[in-house]
Amino acid sequence: MSILVDDPRDNLIYSKSRMGIVLPTKPNENESGAAELIMPRRPRDPHSLLKSKRIYIVLLLFFNLFINYMNRTNFSVAAPVMAREFGWDPEIVGIAFSSFMWMYCLCLVPWGWMADKIGTRRVNSYSVLVWSIGAILTSLAVGLGTVIAAQLVLGLGESASLPTAGKVVRQWFPAGERGLATAIFSAGMFAGPSISSPIAAWFVVHLGWRLSFVIFGSFGFAWLLLWLLWFRLPGDCGWLPEAEREYLVAEIPEASCESKPRSGNVGKLLSRKTTWGLLLTQGTCGYTLYLYLYWLPSYLIQARHMNLMRASWFISAPYLIAAILSIAIGRISDRSLRSQALKQGKRRIFLIVCILLSSAVIFTNLVSNEFVAIGLIAVSLTSVASALSLNMAITNDLVRSAEMSGTALGIVILGGNLFGLTSPIVTGYLVKTRGGFDGSFYLAGALLLSGAVIAGTMTKKPLSFADELS
Repeated sequence: MSILVDDPRDNLIYSKSRMGIVLPTKPNENESGAAELIMPRRPRDPHSLLKSKRIYIVLLLFFNLFINYMNRTNFSVAAPVMAREFGWDPEIVGIAFSSFMWMYCLCLVPWGWMADKIGTRRVNSYSVLVWSIGAILTSLAVGLGTVIAAQLVLGLGESASLPTAGKVVRQWFPAGERGLATAIFSAGMFAGPSISSPIAAWFVVHLGWRLSFVIFGSFGFAWLLLWLLWFRLPGDCGWLPEAEREYLVAEIPEASCESKPRSGNVGKLLSRKTTWGLLLTQGTCGYTLYLYLYWLPSYLIQARHMNLMRASWFISAPYLIAAILSIAIGRISDRSLRSQALKQGKRRIFLIVCILLSSAVIFTNLVSNEFVAIGLIAVSLTSVASALSLNMAITNDLVRSAEMSGTALGIVILGGNLFGLTSPIVTGYLVKTRGGFDGSFYLAGALLLSGAVIAGTMTKKPLSFADELS
């Protein structure tokens, strides 16, 4: 006796025996009422991101952000040593940290617009060259002024990475893959600090902070060579299999040519409540990210009384967890929603949950056990990582015109970094005046809770315009 069950996923018929063994069968068209036993055949999906050659593109973007954030982490790890050498108090350290953000914020939208105008290949090439020089120049600093000058150059170059990466995702990945693709490249923002924190600490302790900046700054040149060798649009990419190229060109209009920006993009985008909702959501999450990025080493040394090497390992774990889990959350957001739901911005449900979880930062300084504190930081950082990548994916979901995607991402990421610019300064001021980090964590938590409200109320309408089809 057997029970035949039609499985619509692959048109196989499963024969379930009394022994509980399931054997796949397929009906034989030449025999009536009989089923021929066959071995199951599940061909590899040529359109799956994780099994395709386009995974190399998202890995290039991952390492772009990885190296980008290694440079920033190197500064935060070296800062306590530099502060002693130059005689800086916490408020001055906060100013030194934030100087990077001055130029970074100023250049985000122009870089995004340039990605629309001259192409992502050229923009990433120019920007990585600039930031590598800026990182190396930091090694020559003789005081606050020269540190700020080098950080301005670094900020100029690194500000292109996120809007350009978001634009590349629009060019290379269909809508149903953008959450995963964005999460993978965004994970570089957290894998970079995770891997580089203990390495930077070792360099600073054994080689000196100056040589540490030279070594980390040099990694960008290796990435630039790989980018120039490998990156093209899918329609012009020689190493891409023909079947995959045809699939991408059919699914993505901008896969075969660089789009040209429309005049007045910035004004049009800023006239919509959705843009402001995305911008402010990115900002409330970005504040907490930069609190951790710049002040976590100092917090562990000052408030938890760790030495630099021990603190670096405690920093590494939350960043590594955040990098891994944020990719999983991005994939879930893709697989849980249909194409039409993505176009309506329904990814915001995952975004709001992640923002609420990230408010665990409020409780960090209320626990005495250092491992519990790091656990709370890991939850908060993972949720912030996921929220930031989801918000960028939602931006790509809601922007209907490819000609506006780079500019729109530049505006949204600007929101994150305007808040991020204030985070080092405000944290330094609160630590100096209150004698601890409690106020800083409470402020970050309050901003995150407000971000959840903003995401739920201000990001519901697509960013489309009447002249897009003209």
